[in-house]
Amino acid sequence: LRFYTQHVFILPIVMLGLMAVHFPRFLVFDVPMVMAICGAMCLAGGVFPVDLGFKFEPTVPPGITVPEWYLTGLYAFLRTQYDKFLTGVLWPALFIGALLLTPFLDRYKKFSWKDRPWVTAFGITGISQILVTTYWGFYIPPDTTIPLVERLVIDPINLYLVMILLVPLSFGFTLMMIHLAKDAERKAKLAKANGPKKVSEIKLSIKWTNWMLVGLLAFQVFLNIAAY
Repeated sequence: LRFYTQHVFILPIVMLGLMAVHFPRFLVFDVPMVMAICGAMCLAGGVFPVDLGFKFEPTVPPGITVPEWYLTGLYAFLRTQYDKFLTGVLWPALFIGALLLTPFLDRYKKFSWKDRPWVTAFGITGISQILVTTYWGFYIPPDTTIPLVERLVIDPINLYLVMILLVPLSFGFTLMMIHLAKDAERKAKLAKANGPKKVSEIKLSIKWTNWMLVGLLAFQVFLNIAAY
């Protein structure tokens, strides 16, 4: 509950204070936009109400619940039943630390993703791992004959093996796609450079243009007479 309070109330107030000090001009646009979005959400919630879920019944055992989608990746690690410090603190800290260090380690001068292969591959690897862990945190075997504990527990060997295999696969796929993109770009430039030369334009003088118009009008008159 304390963490929820800090996340919902204290952290936004701190962020607004920092923005007011460092980026006061942004608030001129952000505050009206936030108020408009909040008003639209409140209006939509009042017009189209959505129930929070099933009504709680003390006599009915609760079903299987999972956290929100942005936390199911961490939930997947916890479901492996490894050490709580490793799965709940160390692994998330390593992921967040890697993301925070990326801007300091990225020393490429160019901004194109094709000119920054290793950073691009690192990003694709992180995204693929996040997608896999998010799905794994959501997935629960539908077979109700299996005991509840076995349905909730994720085999750590399978999870960490997939996480490890995603690293070379993502790097290899990304580097291959960058190589193909650069090769296609090089061939396009070469074909453009060696393409057909521009054909010289044929320019008609005003005299020849007038005679051509007169000829076309005469031909049109001839066709009209011939039609009758």
